[in-house]
Amino acid sequence: MSSRITWFNRELIIYIFRSTGWIGFLYLVGLIFSLPLEMLAIILNENNEYVEFNNLFSCQQMIQFVLVIVIPVLLAIFLFRFLQMKQASDFIHSLPITRRSIYVHMIGTGIGFMGLPILLTGSILILFHSAIDIERLYTMTDIWSWMGITFILEALIFSVAVLIGMVTGLSAFQGLLTYIFLALPVGLFVLFAANVKFLIAGFSADYYLSGNLNGISPLLAATEMEKITFFSVNTLIYSILTFLFLISSLFLYERRKLEHVSQAFVYPKIKPLFKFVLTICMMLFTGLYFSETTGKPGWIFFGYAAGSLFGYYLGEIVLQKTWRIRVNLKGYVTFIVVIIVLVLFIKIDPIQYKAKIPDEKMISQIYIGDSPLFFEDDGASNKPSNYLNEKENIEAIRLLHQEIIDKGKKVSIGELNDGQSVFLMYELKNGKRLAREYHLQNYDSYMPLLAKIYESNEYKKMVNELLNVSTEDISKIKITASGQVDKSITITDGQQLEAAVQALSEDLNNQSFAQMTSSFGDFATIEILLNNNKTMYLNWDSSYTQFSKWMENTGQSEKARLMADDISYILVAKIDSQIYSSSESELAQQIEQQPNRMKIKTASEIETAIDHAQIDWGGDYSAAFYYKESRDVDIKSFSGEHVPGFIMDHFNER
Repeated sequence: MSSRITWFNRELIIYIFRSTGWIGFLYLVGLIFSLPLEMLAIILNENNEYVEFNNLFSCQQMIQFVLVIVIPVLLAIFLFRFLQMKQASDFIHSLPITRRSIYVHMIGTGIGFMGLPILLTGSILILFHSAIDIERLYTMTDIWSWMGITFILEALIFSVAVLIGMVTGLSAFQGLLTYIFLALPVGLFVLFAANVKFLIAGFSADYYLSGNLNGISPLLAATEMEKITFFSVNTLIYSILTFLFLISSLFLYERRKLEHVSQAFVYPKIKPLFKFVLTICMMLFTGLYFSETTGKPGWIFFGYAAGSLFGYYLGEIVLQKTWRIRVNLKGYVTFIVVIIVLVLFIKIDPIQYKAKIPDEKMISQIYIGDSPLFFEDDGASNKPSNYLNEKENIEAIRLLHQEIIDKGKKVSIGELNDGQSVFLMYELKNGKRLAREYHLQNYDSYMPLLAKIYESNEYKKMVNELLNVSTEDISKIKITASGQVDKSITITDGQQLEAAVQALSEDLNNQSFAQMTSSFGDFATIEILLNNNKTMYLNWDSSYTQFSKWMENTGQSEKARLMADDISYILVAKIDSQIYSSSESELAQQIEQQPNRMKIKTASEIETAIDHAQIDWGGDYSAAFYYKESRDVDIKSFSGEHVPGFIMDHFNER
């Protein structure tokens, strides 16, 4: 009797259901538990009117996340587990059916085991929605969106797991490689961006890493499924990739040798690629680790060398499946040569990345700040808080940029995260952007150019919201004294509000660059409440001369700010050790234990100390402020020209 080759094989379907059907049932139970049962509990709860969801992904979010990333991988492993087991492989391939048909059976049932639980869960939610008025919990659109996005993400993860299963002969390795492959795009991008800043001055790793990278990896996308839109570019790309991965898997399966079981990789050409990727990832990771922990070039290079050796050795262990291996030094030397050539290519900078400054005619506006982490990209207006577009400021920033590049040829910039930073973001008229970040070890030499930019009226209006509101927009001003003092006042009178806002505006407009970047004399916190319930905060310090004068003239100063009468005494000491790792109480003890410490008790000296103290602890002299009505201690410091004369006299440093 001749054998028949058909597209449907009963024995194969029975085999699939016996070996894999439990995963589909487990998935269905998980979905019902996380959505319909949760919704039913909310509906039956008498206080359900207080429960709200952004969408269905917000309900039992962690359970849904685990199901989305685990179920597809389990399905792919158990569906194609026969490829890793000789007896099962012989049985499946002895059936009167082609490999393509076997593949279609496996993929079809896998999609069914993912799709049917989603469809059944969605049907139950639709039934709830039609029978009960729960429109505030979710809508029909939410149901269809949840079903579509969940299925697309799971199908992509499933297709990747299937593709990995075609190139490996170990089931456990298939699962591990699947998650590595899914996370690899983001991981490589993060490692590359974090390391390339050592080679190219001006490259801003933080800017590129602060962007939304979730769309690059389905694993990260699954953590924020509630933010995914069904009809979007990402879902279209995911769908196309799913199709391509499944086609590639079929191509590999039809050419796979059946005797290749229990091997890490069944295709020899993949082995060097795996080893190369693992080696470069370990090299970049250890180099980044030593750069963040030590910041020293010697340790960074040691990290690169040690990481590459360990990664190469680990790759050999995985491929040979034993600790006792013979390392192929020729392959490692080849890897090192390739890396050196790549580093030299980046360092030579053939595209002139380091020297590129946009032409003034191409610039629409420029953002300038200390760090890209403070850069706020407003998608609606596309104008963050301190974008500058006046011609004078654009010229000044371009001049600053050019000077940084010119001095960078002589003074080290951009290689290590030491020194103060400058971040520039050019918004060009063609819609493109150009971002640069520099860590300047010779920051003081740029102070005149920076002052010209920061002291401009345009910049001050951009960073000080008070300069852009009128008195009519303000409902009240609350002033709370700094330190361990219980004093505050609230201004609501219209005339006083107008006078206070005018004084504050004058002080903000008159601030120098030094006063804007360093605060001396921490008097009080000013809280300005607008009519739209938005609040602005200012720190009242010694640079607010007009506001201080107005507060004194109105007799409100002593009621609202830190005064000499609030302080019992101040201890001042010069501490050479690193103080940033200490708490305030520990540092206060260190100051008390200094044999040459100075104790300030007179009212006039305390008042002078309040006016000249800076909030941070990084000054030349550390100071512990002890209050009359509190046991808590505040730590401040004095530095530079702001050190009072009587302190310098005490330490004989005049």
